[in-house]
Formats: sequence, structure tokens, C-alpha cells
Amino acid sequence: MATRKALALVSGYLEEVNTPTDKLDFAGNTTTDLTEGTNLYYLDSRARASISVTDSGGDGSLSYDNSTGVITYTGPSASEVRAHFSVAAGSGLTYDSGTGEFGTTAIPSSSVTLGSTLVNLGDTVTTLSGFTELQATTFNASAAGSANNISIGGGNIIFEGTNPDANELIFTAANATTDQTVTLPDATGTVALLESLSATNTGSGYGSLSYDNTTGVFDFSVVTDANIRSSISVTDSGGDGSLSYDSGTGVITYTGPSASEVRTHFSVAAGSGLTYDSGTGEFGTSNIPNSQLQNSTITLGSSSVALGSTLTTIAGLTSVTSAALVTNDSGFRVRNNSDTTKQLAFDVSGLTTATTRTFTIPDENGTLALLEADNAFTGSNTFIDTTGQTFRQAATQDGIIIQGRAGGSSSYSVTFVTDTLSSNQTATFPDLTGNVLLDTSTIPSGWIISTSTFTDDTFRITDDSDNTKKLAFECSGITTATTRTMTVPDSNGTISTEDFATAVAIALG
Repeated sequence: MATRKALALVSGYLEEVNTPTDKLDFAGNTTTDLTEGTNLYYLDSRARASISVTDSGGDGSLSYDNSTGVITYTGPSASEVRAHFSVAAGSGLTYDSGTGEFGTTAIPSSSVTLGSTLVNLGDTVTTLSGFTELQATTFNASAAGSANNISIGGGNIIFEGTNPDANELIFTAANATTDQTVTLPDATGTVALLESLSATNTGSGYGSLSYDNTTGVFDFSVVTDANIRSSISVTDSGGDGSLSYDSGTGVITYTGPSASEVRTHFSVAAGSGLTYDSGTGEFGTSNIPNSQLQNSTITLGSSSVALGSTLTTIAGLTSVTSAALVTNDSGFRVRNNSDTTKQLAFDVSGLTTATTRTFTIPDENGTLALLEADNAFTGSNTFIDTTGQTFRQAATQDGIIIQGRAGGSSSYSVTFVTDTLSSNQTATFPDLTGNVLLDTSTIPSGWIISTSTFTDDTFRITDDSDNTKKLAFECSGITTATTRTMTVPDSNGTISTEDFATAVAIALG
């Protein structure tokens, strides 16, 4: 649609409104007189409805009332803020998120290592070790000038002694022209000075000894082997092995204990169950008493039995797995796991002597039938139980009538009536769950079958090789109280459905 300018009456003439400078006079009119277009008039409700707020979670909250246009922000509560704080494990700090209060309980102390000695802050140590070097002008073992003070400094080691006076013992070292090592002996005694040493030669032994106190050299004259060997002897004080000495060669010979000598030093305690042969040195076991064992009892379930004793009752076992388990019928019970007062017992007193009867459990879930109960057979005592159905034999009929129960109507039944038979006959029932359908080819001669009526949701015909393939009939489309009969033609063929037959008729015209 083209855009045109408005016309206005000016001094009796119609003129176009000059939109940049002219204004239209809407006096006496309101927006009510002008129909809204795509640009809607302003309304508080429209403005408020076009606004929304999003509270993305977190502390505090944001809300909006579109009827009043009020946006409300509620700041974080104290509990929300406090929930964001915690203290590290082992820091020694405590924190109460309910009150927001921080505190201290036992802040771990720091430590320093001096040499190889770890010193915790607040601790006192009296010994430091592991230093490779200590540097100071002077080291004092105690207060300088006090009794027994040792001072190291200026190249001297100074011992004050027990009397703190001007007299000290000073160790000093001569200026060395090369590295020198002075080794103190591994012994207790007094250190000798060159001037205080002397040598005394008594002449009672071999060789001679002399000393030069200016050089500190001792001189010992050579002693011969014969001199030394003649002065040596050995004493064999008995016991295992032997010790001998040849003064001519200086050889001392030790012969270790023989096996027989060593074996004589061993024995076994009486009553220990051990055996010992001192001739061969062999230890063995004979009959170690239970009292000598570290663990002399064992616990089966909650029943404890000492080794060597007899246990006739075991309690507290959660399971027992065995290839065979034989027990008296008076003692064997199966009890309910939640109410142990509910128990099942077996009585085999009615069996023929030296006879074992076997009950085979079918691969089905179900309830056992009892001779005395309503589900018992009074004739041949034959019982049939399928999933969801329980059957019984009627006691008043000459034959077997299987009546539906527990889900079926007792008015529907399958009757088996026997004619005069020349021998035992067998009717085979298929291994299926649900209603039983008999294949007439398996029915022995002389049997008459009256079939029952089945509902269309339970009646099925299964494939003989794959019982998951089933044929069902749907009777809901039949008129009420009407029976429809489907006649099978006297020929082989495939059943056609209504839709398929219609399609064929249309195709054929």
C-alpha cells in the first residue's frame, strides 16, 4: 500500500499536511478513538507482561510480580554465606557454619632443622648434631672465664680448670707446612709428652727397648721367631673340639666339634610330642598334644569344639554344600527364614525297609499337592498343575474329569472316560504352560474325549517345533449368544484372510 500525506482544510482550501512542520489537531480525541494497528498502545499491564526475571540459583533470590511490575531482590542470608566457608583438615582452625565463628584449637607448630637435628618451635634442645661446619670467633663450652670452661678461638683450645683464675691449660698447634693428622688412641689414659716418656729394659725378655726423648722415637731390637714361639702356649680346657700348638712351627690348630659331639647337646621335652635321634640328629613328631598347639579349638558356625573332642550339634552355619547329606527324618527340618517357628518335616517311616524313594522336582514354580487336601485325586492320585491353573479328579465319575480352578470356571471341563482296555495305555500331554490341547493321534484306542470350552485369550495352537509360534482366535465380533462354525474343507491349503481375499477380488476385477 502506498504512503500518502494527510489533507487539511486551510483557509477554505485543501492542502497536504507538511509533516516536517505541520501538526495534526487531535483535540477532543484520545487513543480510544483510533484503532490499534501492529504498533500497540502502551499499557502498564503490557509493559509488565513483557518483562520476566530468571533466578539462576546461588545465594539470595530474585523474583518478579508482573501484576505490579515490582522486581524483588533478596540478598543472601547469613546461613547461605556461612555455608561457603570451611577450614582445612589439620590446620588447627575451627569453624562453626551455624554462627560463622572461626577459632583455633591446635595450630601445628613449625620447625627448623639445625644440622640433622629437627627443632620444633616452642621446644628446647640441648644437643645439635649433623653440622658440617660451625663458624665463630670463639666457642665457649660454658660462660667465659668460669670453672671448667673450654674456649676454642685464635687457634688455641683453652681449658680453664676447676679454679677460674689466670692459669689455664692451652693446646696450640705449630705452624704446619703440610696437612698433618694427630690421632688420639681408642683408649682411656693420660697423654704422654716427649719429655716425660722413657724406656725401661728389664732384660727379662727377648730383645731390648730404648727411647730418645728429643725425637720421641722408641727403638726395639729384633726378636727371633724362635724367641716368640717359645713364649707361646695354648690351653685346651675341654668341651667340644680341640686346640693344639706346635712351638716349632708356631702353628696353633683348632679342630671344630664333631657331629656326634654337637648332637649330644640336644633333646626334646617330655610330653611335647617331638622325637629326637641323637645318632642322626633328626627331629620328628610323634603325637603333639592339643595343649601344645597355639590354636587348640575350631569354630564351625557359632559352635566351638576343642581338637580331639566330639561335636554332635553345629549351630550358626549360613550354608552347607555337600555331595551327599544323610540325616534322620526326626531331625531334618526346613524352616521359614523370617519366622523360624514355621517348619517343614518329612516322615519316611512308611517306606519299605532298605528302599530309597526319589522325589523329582519339576522345572516349574508351584505349590505341592497333598493327598488330604482339596486338590488331591481320589482315584489314581494323578495330579496336573500348570502355571495359573490347578486341577483335580472328580471322585464321583467313572474316569477323570479335569475341572478348571484358580482362574478358570469349574463349569468348563475336559473328561477322559476309559473304555474296556486290553492293556495299559498312555496319553502324552505336551510340555506347555496353559490350557492342555490333545493331539488325537496320541490318544490310545478306547479313550473318549469331551473337550472343554476355552476363552479366546487363552486358547492357542502352537507350532510343533517352535512353540513361540502360535495361532489365536478372536470371537469378540460374533453376535451375543451366537455360535459360529468354521468348517475345514477336505483338502490341504493355506487359510486366506479377509483382507487378502478382498485384495485378490479387486485385482481380478
